[in-house]
Amino acid sequence: MKNKANITKAILFLIGITFISGCIIESKMVNAWLPKDSRPYKISFPVETVNSEKFELIAKKLKSEYALNFKHIDIFRKNGIMSYEGPETCLKCHKEIEVEDHISHEKKKVDLMDNLVSSAHYTFYTKSRDNVYGFNGKLADNFGMGKIDRPCPKPGSFATTAWAEIVITKKGDTLSEGCGQCHIGGQYQAPMGSFIIGYKELKKEKKAIDCLICHAAAYDMNKKQVTHDKHGNRWTQDRTLEAAMSVTKTTSQTCLRCHQHNFGGDIYIDKADSSFMQSMLNTGTDRPRVLHPGSKRGTPYSPSWDVHAKAGINCTECHKTEGHLIAKGKHTTTMMANDLPGVEVSCENCHTKEPHNSNKETSSFLNAHTNKIACVTCHITSLHPDNATRRDFSKPVFEEEAGIYIYNDESKEVAPNKGIGYVWWDGDATFLGNPIGANPNGKNLYTFYKPQNIWPEYKDFNYTKWFEETMRPISSKKPSKLYAMKYFNGRQHIDLQNIGPFGGMFVPYNLPTYYLTGNPDLAAKVEAGKSMMKRMYGGVFKLYMMNKFLKFMYTDGWNTRPYKDVVAGKKVEARWLPADAMLEISHSVRKDGAFTCINCHTKNGVIDFKALGYTTEEVEKLSQDPLK
Repeated sequence: MKNKANITKAILFLIGITFISGCIIESKMVNAWLPKDSRPYKISFPVETVNSEKFELIAKKLKSEYALNFKHIDIFRKNGIMSYEGPETCLKCHKEIEVEDHISHEKKKVDLMDNLVSSAHYTFYTKSRDNVYGFNGKLADNFGMGKIDRPCPKPGSFATTAWAEIVITKKGDTLSEGCGQCHIGGQYQAPMGSFIIGYKELKKEKKAIDCLICHAAAYDMNKKQVTHDKHGNRWTQDRTLEAAMSVTKTTSQTCLRCHQHNFGGDIYIDKADSSFMQSMLNTGTDRPRVLHPGSKRGTPYSPSWDVHAKAGINCTECHKTEGHLIAKGKHTTTMMANDLPGVEVSCENCHTKEPHNSNKETSSFLNAHTNKIACVTCHITSLHPDNATRRDFSKPVFEEEAGIYIYNDESKEVAPNKGIGYVWWDGDATFLGNPIGANPNGKNLYTFYKPQNIWPEYKDFNYTKWFEETMRPISSKKPSKLYAMKYFNGRQHIDLQNIGPFGGMFVPYNLPTYYLTGNPDLAAKVEAGKSMMKRMYGGVFKLYMMNKFLKFMYTDGWNTRPYKDVVAGKKVEARWLPADAMLEISHSVRKDGAFTCINCHTKNGVIDFKALGYTTEEVEKLSQDPLK
């Protein structure tokens, strides 16, 4: 029996070795398939080694500048660690980490690196989500989707092509740009291999990860800029010992090194506490990062705008984690990459279902609203002035100070019914950020999808019939609440041979060309000629990503044949999306200045009750002050 058990163990060991070897071989084959300028390579990052005297000076400096307990100072001192060599240094102690399972709530140990490279912050996408529906009525679950295969509405390009770009202006300034600045992979390209089943990240990919940008309080964002070497462009990192000695758990400030980009934008600095805007204040020593006007959401998380930021609440107190997997909540319209889609991020996780108690006359009345009205509807009353509600990439304008052309934000609305809209929402969304929901009165008078820019190819498409047959049944599956959400639409170049009645395949812009020439047609041509774009129009991308992607757009699938036309600029045109997206807003929450009864329940209130699907009689009743 003992011999049989040993034989079984030996067989299982050989199977394991064979599987791991197979994954490594497959990973190398995947990278060989990638274009040379998009493959991972071994990178030699500079390593700073200090002596004991310099170590103590750094320790003293950190303790004087930060009111934080830097445990790693003592750990490094005790173990004689006088240099930081990237993830390898971290893994000496943190090969495994203990996490709490988000379903069972049991504590378990997991491999840190496996946990990290499976996260959205590394991969740019996740496969699991249960709240996104394609326009074909199919749930877009078990399908890789995120920023890696969706254009970023800030610069108008893809992570797969615009990872790291150097822009030399006519004035002679050298600027850094690209998606890699806000993501932790330090290679020459986004981690494309992770899309392929069985792919195993190679050592050179893991060694290039930037641990400290999220975990070091003293991370110097001036060191985050694009450099060029024989393999191409990549982003540099702060790998100094000072940054490593300042490692802590993440804080709001560390998260906002990247996320402030979309909340308050790249030009908003909170005078009350500028530590929330490290990326804006430290743009790069030699090759500064491009600062983009016009934030995506217009809801800064900073003390002057948000009651939670003022109270010192860190991001992960609401966005629960499982190691490096971070919850974004069950209610999202645009966060297609969600590590923990089953974990809710909700006001009620901290506040009760009856949160109003400060005014005896109105508290019970206000608490009665929480079953139908989301907290943000009354507590986010305006947007930051520098936000984009309509962004036109086809008509760039020249910025004198930066010396580059930039997109035209033709609309920066901040007020209710202009920048902010009010919708019924059950937490589900369409493929292009339209919140799904229905009026609880059950009379089917509310329609959540209303196209404003119908494309000529689909002028005869029956949107009403499609909605009633495809989307009405979906909108009735869950209870809805009334939410405040942000309007957004963008005009960008589209491949007209890969379109449907709800939108199509965006053609990304080559950022140096766009910024320098102000010619979006030329910028689209140049980017389409990149080697990765040719791969995107190839069979592998069709199999793993694009075919499903386009079918969710209510088309027959991904047409690879138009590639040469797109490179030539043929059958490509800038267009607005058929319907405005509605972006979830949950930051910039205010206690003082929140809406009261009279803001909504009046003839000229902020809520259009008829548009929300109420009958004439209900509209009349709801338009009167209930406290009179």
